[in-house]
Amino acid sequence: MTSDLPNLPSAYQLKVVLTDSEPEIWRRILVPQNITLAQLHQVSQQAMGWENLHDYRFQIGLASDKVECSPQQSISEVLASAQEKTFYYTYDAASGWLHRIEAEALEVKLIDQSTSASEAFVLPVCIDGAMACPPEGTGGVWGYDDFLDRLEDPNDPDYLTLIEKYGAFDPDAFDVSVATARLQQV
Repeated sequence: MTSDLPNLPSAYQLKVVLTDSEPEIWRRILVPQNITLAQLHQVSQQAMGWENLHDYRFQIGLASDKVECSPQQSISEVLASAQEKTFYYTYDAASGWLHRIEAEALEVKLIDQSTSASEAFVLPVCIDGAMACPPEGTGGVWGYDDFLDRLEDPNDPDYLTLIEKYGAFDPDAFDVSVATARLQQV
C-alpha cells in the first residue's frame, strides 16, 4: 500500500561521462527535476569523486554553437533547450575535465505499488558507474593517462612520491554504494 508514501519529486536519470576517457569513466545518477545547475555541480562532484577545488561551468553544445548556462538555471530549462537532451559540464577549466551529461530518462518512476516509505529513494542517488575518478591535479585526461603510466613505472624518478601520495590507486575501482553515500551528504 502506498498511501503512507511521501510526495516524491519527479526525477531525471542522467549519465555523466568524462569525455575522452578510455576506458570511459561515467556515473548514472537520479536527480530531482527541479535541481539547479549549481546543485548539479555539487551532485556531479560527489558522484564522480572530485574534491570541488576548482571552477566549473555548464554549456549547451560545443565549439562555435555553444551556449553558456547560468548556475541558477534549472536542469529542466537546460534540457528544454538542449538538442538530443545532452549538455556539458566543465570542471577545472585549466585541466579541461569536460563531462557530457545525457538525460537518459525524463520521468523516472521512483517507487512501485510494493514500495514502502522506508524503501523510497532519497535523491540524489548514484545507480551505476564505471572506473575511478582521476585524482585532482593530474592535468586533464591526457595528464591522467601519463599519471597512470608513471604510477606503474618503478623507474620513474617520482615513483616513490606518487606511491606515497596516491597509495594503491586502482583506476578500475568504482563502488556505487560509496558514490551514493557521498551524494546523501549533498
